[in-house]
Amino acid sequence: MGIFKVIRNTSDELHYLYNVLNYTMGIHTDYDKRYSPNVDIYNAYEQFLSVKKYFGKTSGNPAFHFIVVYDARSTWGDNYERAESMSRSIAAYFSDKYQIVYAIHRKPCSKRYGGCSSVYHAHFVMNSVSYIDGTMFAGNRSELYAFLDYIKRVTGDKSWVTQYGSEKGKGYQGVSDAVAV
Repeated sequence: MGIFKVIRNTSDELHYLYNVLNYTMGIHTDYDKRYSPNVDIYNAYEQFLSVKKYFGKTSGNPAFHFIVVYDARSTWGDNYERAESMSRSIAAYFSDKYQIVYAIHRKPCSKRYGGCSSVYHAHFVMNSVSYIDGTMFAGNRSELYAFLDYIKRVTGDKSWVTQYGSEKGKGYQGVSDAVAV
């Protein structure tokens, strides 16, 4: 079972954008495991901010930050290449309209639920302002569930848990989308 975490933080605005990009693309990630289909990963903050300033949308929700925790079966145990391929496909869902960066993190295998539950997870940070037309990403539940359906197709994993929360206190509320397979 995979986990889709949606993280919201609108109170810190551009400070949050800077911090989440620094965390995702910085010291917590091996330097060869950071990617973007449409942003220079070394200048992501400046490029996100340029789009926001161009469209006059520098306040409010600065980014759509989500984490995809892959089930160990979908990465075939410890297969980085598979995790990278799935992450690239997931980022492509939004990349024709929004700037997006992502990084793959590896955790030691845990023995939850009687087996290896996850080795890889990917952090995705997407600019909340479209570089095409300046529209803000709403991130409502219907959009997120459509996106989760896409993730299910990409990973081949039909059972997922969706967690909503904020970075502050890491308080997530889980919603099970599990479907028996």
